[in-house]
Amino acid sequence: MASKSTVSQACRIENTDFYLHAHTALISHQRILIISLYDKNKLRNKEKDPLFRIFMTKEEYITQDFCEEKPVWRTGRMEHLTESTWYKKIEISCCDDRSAAVLNRFFSYLNMEKLSPVDKLIKGQKRIMEKRLEKKHQRENSKIDQKKREVKKLPKNFMDWIDETAMAHSRYIYYQYSRKKYMDGYCTHCHSDVKVSGVKHRKIGVCPNCGKKVLFLAAGKATRILDHGEAVYFQKTKKGFVVRFFSIYKHYGKHYRTPEIRTLELKRIFYEDTKCLKYEWRNFKQTGEMRWCAGWDCYTFYDAACYTANLEKVLTGTPYQYCAIKQFADRYEGAGVNVPYYLKRYGSKPFIEYMVKAGLYHMVEELTQPWYFFGEYNQDGKNLLEVLGVTREQFRFIQQNDMYSFEFRTYKKMLSQKNCEIPEDFRSFCQQYERDISLILELMQYTTLHKVERYCSQQTTEKQPYFAVMRLWRDYLRFAVRLGYNTKNSFVLFPKRLIQAHDHVADVVQKIEEKELREKMKLENERAKSLLEKYRKIYSWTDGGLSVVVPEDLFSIREEGHTLHHCVANYTQDVADGKTIILFIRRNSELTKPFYTIEVTDESIRQCQGFGHCGSTEEVKNFVDAYEQKVLKPLKLLAQAVS
Repeated sequence: MASKSTVSQACRIENTDFYLHAHTALISHQRILIISLYDKNKLRNKEKDPLFRIFMTKEEYITQDFCEEKPVWRTGRMEHLTESTWYKKIEISCCDDRSAAVLNRFFSYLNMEKLSPVDKLIKGQKRIMEKRLEKKHQRENSKIDQKKREVKKLPKNFMDWIDETAMAHSRYIYYQYSRKKYMDGYCTHCHSDVKVSGVKHRKIGVCPNCGKKVLFLAAGKATRILDHGEAVYFQKTKKGFVVRFFSIYKHYGKHYRTPEIRTLELKRIFYEDTKCLKYEWRNFKQTGEMRWCAGWDCYTFYDAACYTANLEKVLTGTPYQYCAIKQFADRYEGAGVNVPYYLKRYGSKPFIEYMVKAGLYHMVEELTQPWYFFGEYNQDGKNLLEVLGVTREQFRFIQQNDMYSFEFRTYKKMLSQKNCEIPEDFRSFCQQYERDISLILELMQYTTLHKVERYCSQQTTEKQPYFAVMRLWRDYLRFAVRLGYNTKNSFVLFPKRLIQAHDHVADVVQKIEEKELREKMKLENERAKSLLEKYRKIYSWTDGGLSVVVPEDLFSIREEGHTLHHCVANYTQDVADGKTIILFIRRNSELTKPFYTIEVTDESIRQCQGFGHCGSTEEVKNFVDAYEQKVLKPLKLLAQAVS
């Protein structure tokens, strides 16, 4: 318990937040420092119990927390328990000179005479925490280092493969510009001198010696080129295999004949049956030490070239033996693979193997990306036809076009429409109408793609571009179908003046809808008559220059919404059903002119709105408050008493 002098200090001194009492005790032949920490505000309220009690040796400390109903043991430092931060400094003082002397004597091993007793305590805890952390890090690192020993050396031809295949996109012909027909050049891929003609800087072409696609660079202009690539290498381990990820940089400077290639291994994933252990090369626990760290997943390798020479041997006997990743990685030279997601998706979507073997590479590319979420595939299908839900003939068309997922979804939609022709150049069609695919498919229900494009092109003007015409025509056809027009008649289907035809049918449909709405409102109005008459006796009220008026009928509510430009016209059905009550606020001098509208539900005002959803003026607000107090509140109390 805190002493009287400590309580007296807390009442007199403002700058201190906590008071500290320290003494030592000999427990099991070990000298223990025992610290009691008191909160100033509690001391001022005559609460003498300590907030925390710290037990400490030179090697360890632990804190007893009395803030909860039952004492709790904590391992946090005193700074953290008192919520001291760099922007909020907590002041802690010793209760007496004896406590200060105990702290100075106990922490004499720190050899920091200039520090205050409390700072020595903070420093001592920090040193113990650092030793704790060091031991913890040593345990973590020993496990990581043990795992690292399972990784073997890279094959001798790995760097050659990096240059030849993984960096296949980094191929150039540097040429010396001259006005001669043939200029001297050098191919960085086949490492040979060549003669080139008719080339331009940064234009794509083909090397006359090796026949590979290259980018032509003028030697005088391209003095510094830095290319980046990614590579993946599979390696066998005792329990499975490890996938190693490399970041590659290839630098072409003035000496472009001898470019510099640097590789940095950043990530390793160990696959052991169903386990997946991830490690990354990074700053270990923000200590400044660069080393392998466990459990990280920050580096992304979405498009890495895959070393396939040993792939079949590595995957044999693993759950991924038949995943077909080798065939997918070899689809073209230096092809990118998102290996972690490929293996992950193969676990849930094994039909990826069938897709790769069928040459549906674009679908697999999308399926193995983290952003893919579409579910157009039947995962329970026994073969690829069942997975895709198509016939053999349809599958051959999909296979020939090597469709993307979007193209496949579009193709399935077209198959589901009657008499919908499939364009020969299907990819160009999908690219052209990608953003408006539902629009073009809807128009193709009425006629052929060729006629749709020809008609829309004829109607296109500066004010009405191509896709705007398509949307206008789509709306016109919807109206025409509703009016019962024969859309198979070319006179109806292809009006000469589309805008005038659209406006005409839109006007007719609007009149029909208006008529239907009025008929509907007549029926609702009959139901609402007795309710409105009842409301008129209960809710009508006048005070000063304003009055609350109950609507004559539902049509007047609709007119109110149109006049004041707010949405009360949509509430007519709820009024007829008795779900809500709509009332008008009028000036006594202009009882027929719309002013404000209020909605009442459960004898409470839900909203009060004027022109264009504007808020209440001071006059209206005072009136509404008075109405709620004098009319609605008594009704509410009466309803509660009855219930």
